[in-house]
Amino acid sequence: MKASARRYRKGTTARKSYAVGAAVAAVLLASTACGPGVADGSAKEASTDEPVAKAAQGARGVPSRFAVLTWNICGAIKDCPSDRKPKKKIDEIVKVVRLDPGYAVIMMQEACKSIHSDELADQLGDGWVVRHRTATKVGTREKVRCPASGNKDAGVAVAMKKLPGSKFVTGSDGKPGWNLTFSSTRGLEHTHGESDQSMSNHATQGAACLQDKGNRLLACTSHFVHNDVAKYKEIQKASVKDLHRTTKDWQNGGYRTIVGGDFNIDVEGKRIKPLYAGNFEADSNDKCNTTGPRPRGPVGCRHIFGDKVDYVFFSDRGWKLRGGGVRYNGSTKKLSDHWMLTATVRPS
Repeated sequence: MKASARRYRKGTTARKSYAVGAAVAAVLLASTACGPGVADGSAKEASTDEPVAKAAQGARGVPSRFAVLTWNICGAIKDCPSDRKPKKKIDEIVKVVRLDPGYAVIMMQEACKSIHSDELADQLGDGWVVRHRTATKVGTREKVRCPASGNKDAGVAVAMKKLPGSKFVTGSDGKPGWNLTFSSTRGLEHTHGESDQSMSNHATQGAACLQDKGNRLLACTSHFVHNDVAKYKEIQKASVKDLHRTTKDWQNGGYRTIVGGDFNIDVEGKRIKPLYAGNFEADSNDKCNTTGPRPRGPVGCRHIFGDKVDYVFFSDRGWKLRGGGVRYNGSTKKLSDHWMLTATVRPS
């Protein structure tokens, strides 16, 4: 087995040394906002100083049932399930969304723009917007190549439904949404994530974000580094710090936030704890594995053959949890090495 496919966690396949941020999503803030996370380029009307009380006024288009899913589709790595059938991965997402009209946010990790994110946008149609962030290899300026297509466009993507009153902020590229960089990872990234390589001055980690100013919603997704990357604990900790600070800043500006993705941190790990301050997680009660085999018989969903490394966080202010958990049915596991995580909330 190739080194890139060796086991790095119970039930999870090791990833190459690249920054999949984007990807939740899904991770936040724009260039004019406060905090250590900064947007790539400038975003129009990307921050707000209006009071938190405005959030209720901006909820006119937010439905009483608001559903979210996140899924690491394992589409940007060799030797992934169905890596040569990219459309099937997107078909699975769209099938789930079409069966439940309450879905309003979709997050994907390990997705390639040309064969996954663009396909998602095509299948969802004009009623949705999709933002893709191409990842950069740790400690470099080199974009990550997608093995299935040959294009350097592997990363994460977040999609949001157009609700009544939606007004999406555009990034410097003129497209809806913007990309966030976790600036606190600067000075922590070795070139290519290898400990025997020189320390770089690059900050490659980040997220893809969509901002609906009309309904005061922010959704971002990210994919944190895995534990084969040099200083992975420090990089993950810095990523959590920037993500949490950004959610707090937007919440203080009156926004409801939804952030998530594959954070490569087990739910029992201390590094994930800061994100619970001011937010609640979709599967907080059960904390079921999002990798590993399907739970069967007396074996619970927190068995030793997998881990919970995928998350969806909602702001405490403005949301109430209706339900959430790992989707162990369907053909998800035949298409990826991660299970799909879903959640439903209502505005409060």
